[in-house]
Amino acid sequence: MTKKIEDIKKLPLSPGVYIMKDSQDTVIYVGKANSLRNRVSQYFREQESPKNRLLMKNMVDLEYIVTGNEVEALVLESNLIKEHKPRYNVRMRDDKNYPLIRITREEFPRICIARRRQADGAQYFGPYPGSKAVREVIKMASGLGIRRCRKKLPCPSCLNYHIKQCAAPCTGNVTKEEYLGIINKVATFLKGKHSQLLQSLKNEMNSLSDRQEYEKAARIRDQINALLELSEKQRVNLPGRKEQDIIGYAVKGTAASVQVFHVSEGVLKRRETFSLDTAGSDEKEILASFIKQYYHDIEPPEEIVIPSELMDGSISNWLSEKSSRIKRPANKLENGLMRLAMENAGMLLKQVELTGNNTGNEALAELKDAFSLPVLPSIIEAFDISNISGTDATGSLVTFKNGLPDKKGYRHFKIKTVEGADDYAMMEEVIGRAYSRRKDEGKRMPDLILVDGGKGHLNVTMNAISRIGLNINIASLAKEFEYIFLPGRETPVILSHNSHALKLVQRIRDEAHRFALGYHRRLRGKKLGESQLDRIPGIGEKKKRSLLKHFGSIEKIREAEVTEILKVRGITRKDTDNIRKYFSS
Repeated sequence: MTKKIEDIKKLPLSPGVYIMKDSQDTVIYVGKANSLRNRVSQYFREQESPKNRLLMKNMVDLEYIVTGNEVEALVLESNLIKEHKPRYNVRMRDDKNYPLIRITREEFPRICIARRRQADGAQYFGPYPGSKAVREVIKMASGLGIRRCRKKLPCPSCLNYHIKQCAAPCTGNVTKEEYLGIINKVATFLKGKHSQLLQSLKNEMNSLSDRQEYEKAARIRDQINALLELSEKQRVNLPGRKEQDIIGYAVKGTAASVQVFHVSEGVLKRRETFSLDTAGSDEKEILASFIKQYYHDIEPPEEIVIPSELMDGSISNWLSEKSSRIKRPANKLENGLMRLAMENAGMLLKQVELTGNNTGNEALAELKDAFSLPVLPSIIEAFDISNISGTDATGSLVTFKNGLPDKKGYRHFKIKTVEGADDYAMMEEVIGRAYSRRKDEGKRMPDLILVDGGKGHLNVTMNAISRIGLNINIASLAKEFEYIFLPGRETPVILSHNSHALKLVQRIRDEAHRFALGYHRRLRGKKLGESQLDRIPGIGEKKKRSLLKHFGSIEKIREAEVTEILKVRGITRKDTDNIRKYFSS
């Protein structure tokens, strides 16, 4: 039941959740209690905590929801915090949007990359350190037979089946039971249970071999090899077999950072970093809030190792229902990992402070004053163009929020309408494409656009923005003297070399340049690889990949001896002769 509070004494002694609201009927705090009356009445006594004093000053209404027990209250509290994002609750945000592996919920599930968990019934694994690592894992998992394509089944088989990267459920080549068996193997492996799965497969292979079912045994052997190749990507070995999360944190003022080290089957697999808005909460409340929010949507490991005891016993009860327990470090290894996690959290917090990760930071405030901006430029977007004599020209867009990179807002552009080395026209094209669609979709525009260049680049940016019908603050940063040009000003803005604002715009400019140059190099490298190896008879896509993987570049293939080329997997003597003949000509 939900009720508004008029008399604190009328509150029930039952467990539940209380919801505080301000004069605008906005939820400003959500809390849970074993006894609603006892917990809420504490707020009406004299407050020592600055946060609670502010909370009571702004609260004009309070509601409650009764639950069956304190664990139910904890779950409901997490849901309401996630929905309302109250101002005075500890709020968690990912510092990096790490990729996940997703196995879809379909009759014949697919494996793919995902950026966030959704309530779609799919299985999610991760997060992983980067997209490249995830794609490698997905490729290896495909070697077991799980499909990656989005085709509607049934349909003709594709190349993946012929290169043994899919069991081809599209053609009926595998039964539903057999395919779901493959899915189960992949999921078991991604959960970190490597040893059990490998041993099970070896037993199955030996059994098939004993029954002289050699073709089936060979398929199992290939699966084992694919799994072993996946296992080799784990590089840090630790003793023990438990699945653990080691959680360390650092707090300063209203900011906090958290490091989570994931240990599975004795392997330190990865770490995650998080930033928290603490709303002035104390350290024990911060740690408890993080645990509740983090494990709300994911399965916790067998053990969660934390640096200090939690006062809230309902969290332990809630985790025990998920077959997990919370504990302090109990041995030398766990103490060492905890020290490392705490040190990393401290370093992250320092980095956040240096880059100004809050809306009132010094660098953004300096920019607002120096550029006479109407608002603090909390969202800055920067553009850069990369080309060599107009070839393979590309553009980049990078986004910074509150002084930090926001990778979700990064975009690449291939130049489509400009021929030759016309930097201005390319910049105008990219900016026009970037904001035309965003305007049509009604999405938020940046507080400031930063372009790399002088007055010419500033003018073409102004033209592109005005043609779309937008009014956005613009600045251009000229490299030679690091002068900043603004619309309507004859003279440039010259910031001190020690200025936080100048360091921030330089960092944003350099990030846009790095992002554009990296994409340009990849396109040129791909074009070079296609223009050379694709001309050699008998060298298809698979052999080309093998050659480039083995040698690393076209130039090294050109210089390689016949004996070295023959070492490449899949390359025959005839292929070697064709390669030498091509490059010698």
